[in-house]
Amino acid sequence: MGNCLKCFQSAAEQTLPPNAASPNSNSNACPVATSLANCYDSVGNNSNANERCVPRETDELLSSRTPLKPAKANNCDTKRNSFKSLGLLNGSAPTMSDIITTAVKESMEVSKQTLNNLFDVYKDPDDEDMILTDGIERLCNDLNYQPDEFAILVLAWCLDASQMCRFTKTEFIDGLHKMRADNIASIRLRLEQTIEMLKADAEMFKQLYRFTFRFGLEPDQRVLSLEIAIDLWKLVFTVQTPDLFSNWIHFLEKHPNIRRIPKDTWNMYLNFTEQCDIQNYDDTEAWPSLFDDFVDYEKSRALESAGIHDDDNNNDDPLQSRVKTDNTRLVS
Repeated sequence: MGNCLKCFQSAAEQTLPPNAASPNSNSNACPVATSLANCYDSVGNNSNANERCVPRETDELLSSRTPLKPAKANNCDTKRNSFKSLGLLNGSAPTMSDIITTAVKESMEVSKQTLNNLFDVYKDPDDEDMILTDGIERLCNDLNYQPDEFAILVLAWCLDASQMCRFTKTEFIDGLHKMRADNIASIRLRLEQTIEMLKADAEMFKQLYRFTFRFGLEPDQRVLSLEIAIDLWKLVFTVQTPDLFSNWIHFLEKHPNIRRIPKDTWNMYLNFTEQCDIQNYDDTEAWPSLFDDFVDYEKSRALESAGIHDDDNNNDDPLQSRVKTDNTRLVS
């Protein structure tokens, strides 16, 4: 049916709370959906359960030149500062496919026939291999969630959905099988457990964050429109909001000449939120130029708020100044 954003726009309006790779890559698939069977059962009963349930991500780093400085004092007090670095599942599984295989073997009590029957409840009458918008709305209603809630983004991640407003039969059945969920009550339970784990594990959240970019892409596109990027940023940061996030959204909305967000900018914004220090930001590091413009914009606003004006009027809005001198510049 193509890609749409209407399922997620409402939450985005209410809450401020990757380049060479193929946009359809599943390297950021939900690790919870591929965890061992007893991981879910232990959540809520063991405060350390997360430490043996979440695998380390397997994709490569954003860049060989990391913009983050080592062992440097940080003024940012975001919620993720206390996150722990967690190891691979059982400390031994070498690849995500090995984890998936192990998980499926240990969750055979989930009946494929039951999952097929559940899929039939929500499948589209005109396309029996798809659950489309109407079916997703009914599924959300049965789960007691709105289609625009964070939990539905998490569900899409756990199913490794290829695009918004659509679950294929393979995604739905295989995803729920790996989640060990074959009815509405167990799906909701798994989602609740997953959200709690996302709050506690930075690596797991990073995988959801990267998935969200790919999930929001239009078919055959490699960049997000600014409008969709803003809505998805607001959605993915629903549970935990970084410092300066509202400033970032304000900056983007004030500059409509920023038309699209590429994968590297999306990915590196998460790194940027973890540094969260406007005053110590180093524009000689390997940050996207859009971050340079944001920092300059924030510094100008701070000066203005303090009653200090730029007399030569050269630095009131760095991004607009750059656009005026080169209106063909691609903001990345």
